[in-house]
Amino acid sequence: MPENVCCPNCWSWTELGKRTTCQRCGTALILPDGRNLVAARSNPPPPPPPPPGFANIGAAPVRSGGFAALQQSITASGTNWISVCRWITIGYGVLTALILIGVGLLVQHINVPIFDANTGITTVQSFNIGAAFAVAAVAAALVTALFVWLTQFTAARVVFVLLDVLAILDGLAGLGGTARAGTVGLLGVLSLVLDLVYGGALTMSLLRPRPQPAYI
Repeated sequence: MPENVCCPNCWSWTELGKRTTCQRCGTALILPDGRNLVAARSNPPPPPPPPPGFANIGAAPVRSGGFAALQQSITASGTNWISVCRWITIGYGVLTALILIGVGLLVQHINVPIFDANTGITTVQSFNIGAAFAVAAVAAALVTALFVWLTQFTAARVVFVLLDVLAILDGLAGLGGTARAGTVGLLGVLSLVLDLVYGGALTMSLLRPRPQPAYI
């Protein structure tokens, strides 16, 4: 179908041919989309885009920008001390819960002598402590989860350091007393070692909480 052109002066439409000006008034003709006919012939429209399946054929690979390249060249270097503190807390909580569950299973009943002052008779009564140890194990797990969540905050880790220092001092005092008595408790030594390791990890988490970036 032949394309028509229009004269913007007298608004007459004619079939597109070799003329670029109106035959009546000499005004430059325009296309239906408003473009000047002379400018349209000197600057042809760009070719239509290729189908989606052929868009990338023969095209050079597009490289990522500078910021994306910088992100790819950075990697974490060092130890995440916050995660170390969390794992120590989880290990201590799991160990405590397992000990409580074990004691509750091994010693489910205890016999307690009760003296009646009115009759002067002492009777032995049995109490079930298995449920109490189970509740204590659940409470220990909840407290551990709370401590693990609080470890992400700097203020909480400062409080944990202070509590750990008090535990270390108490452990040293306890070991000193048992040493003078000629016996050293294995649980006391293990608890002191754990407190020292935990205190060191907490201190490092305050100095360097997360790995430092390293460029590659």
